[in-house]
Amino acid sequence: MRTHRGPAPRLEAVDDRKTWMDLLRGGAVLLVALWHAFEIPYPTVPAGIAWLFDALSVARIPTLMFLSGLLLDHSLRKPTGVYVAGKLRRIAWPLVVWSAVLVIVGWPAAQPGSPWFWLGDGAHLWYLGVLLACYAVGLLTRWVHPLVFFVVGFVAMETLRTDLAFVNNTLWFGLYFFAGATMARWLDRWLRLRWYLPAACLVVATAWAVYSATVNGYAPIAHWRPLLLSLLGVVGVVWFATRLPRVRWLEWVGRRSIVYYVAHVPFIWAITVLVAGVLPLPATYAVVVLVMLGGCTLLARYLGGSILFEFPRLRAPGRATDGTAVAADG
Repeated sequence: MRTHRGPAPRLEAVDDRKTWMDLLRGGAVLLVALWHAFEIPYPTVPAGIAWLFDALSVARIPTLMFLSGLLLDHSLRKPTGVYVAGKLRRIAWPLVVWSAVLVIVGWPAAQPGSPWFWLGDGAHLWYLGVLLACYAVGLLTRWVHPLVFFVVGFVAMETLRTDLAFVNNTLWFGLYFFAGATMARWLDRWLRLRWYLPAACLVVATAWAVYSATVNGYAPIAHWRPLLLSLLGVVGVVWFATRLPRVRWLEWVGRRSIVYYVAHVPFIWAITVLVAGVLPLPATYAVVVLVMLGGCTLLARYLGGSILFEFPRLRAPGRATDGTAVAADG
């Protein structure tokens, strides 16, 4: 007699694009952008909105980092030169370009004289700097299991104290990256489990998110407890995401997440300078959100593959290419 296991996961072939990853990536990057749309225009965010986004802070960037880690083995199938070039073209390049954009639009925390600024310090672009560091270390997982880097990073996160935001962010969010790289080795087994354990993970993580938002505000970092509780939520979300119906517009955003990520803050800041204090607060938020989402969508639609977001691929004269698309993680 068969037992009911619920909807089957969408287990695409290894080389196929995993649409559920695009779905999660799109949702996570939009949550980041929407939070900044409320946080940047006014120093005090309405209490209910602040609480909601504080609760979601346990999942937004952790999910993005975890998904990149899941795809690490796929990226490492490429020759080392191709792997490195891809990360420089699609992560380092937009990091530099959009750091310069922040200087041009007058971002208050822009410090072009500091090398840390060009690694994202003082702006939302820190995520790309951390991702670069993770991919650099990730090369070593060709010879060393990623769990080793998770354990070493865990110990370093618990013991190392520094005032450098780049180091702190790398030690913290890098753990989600290498947790994802570790999980990739057992992902199929996890996705074939019954729903009870993933659901329990989500319940525990949700309870933690509610407690954290109420007591701590923005989710605390650099401690083992919030790390493990947040990871429970991420792996639970991954299990259920493979069973959700497709949401093609959100998958589209996920495939172009780099555009939304790097461009949303300049749009928000430019509109904030123009309308904050002029329009009523609700109208300010509405205009900021609409312009930010509309501007990012237009950039993604018409300039997504341009030099604004990736350095042109260098080819020898007269040499043909195979036309293979580069993975969304760079």
